[in-house]
Amino acid sequence: MKRPDLFLMAKQPQPGLAKTRLAQVCGAQGAAEIAAALIRETVSLAASYWPGEVFLSVAPDAGHPLFQALAAEFSIHLVGQGEGDLGARMLRLLGEGIARRGAAAVMGCDVPHCKWSTIEQAYEALARGRNAIGPTLDGGYYFLGLQQATSSLFEGIEWGGNQVLRQTRALALQAGIEFETLETLRDVDTWEDLLSVALHYPPLQPFATRSLRAGLPDGKGS
Repeated sequence: MKRPDLFLMAKQPQPGLAKTRLAQVCGAQGAAEIAAALIRETVSLAASYWPGEVFLSVAPDAGHPLFQALAAEFSIHLVGQGEGDLGARMLRLLGEGIARRGAAAVMGCDVPHCKWSTIEQAYEALARGRNAIGPTLDGGYYFLGLQQATSSLFEGIEWGGNQVLRQTRALALQAGIEFETLETLRDVDTWEDLLSVALHYPPLQPFATRSLRAGLPDGKGS
């Protein structure tokens, strides 16, 4: 069987750069702290349950202390994302991994609450020659694993919108690509997302508790 690489994609958790939609509610510093927690928990999850090599692919560069600390603590590789839009960056990473291992995957750092069994399901699918995709509730995807770096899957996609998954599936159909579909998850992009996920994911609960003490919105009715 193949032993596919996994590339975790992350932005530096700097105030003003990370989680700008969360920052509208909790401020730039609070959003950066949440982003750092999401990255750390995702790396821990992947390092624990992905049998192949794990890469933390970062932007704009690998100089942030958190990235350096995670690489040392979890024995993962640090690589840059490179230039271009999200599709171009994912395609580049997938191409590199596929050239090495015959299959590769990219995953966002917004779903650390992903089940370990889902990580193992995704790996098993790729190792046995299948493709895999993990949908998000907002119309995107948190995981994409491929056997071939098919550039047409990333062309004309409205990145950041609510049609990314639909557009990707349509392009896959045209290219004759089939996916094994993983569980659908809520990725943490907004304050409502954070509060919802924190209800059943303990590592995020301190941020939600702190927000309520500070008088920030509780998400009800939003």
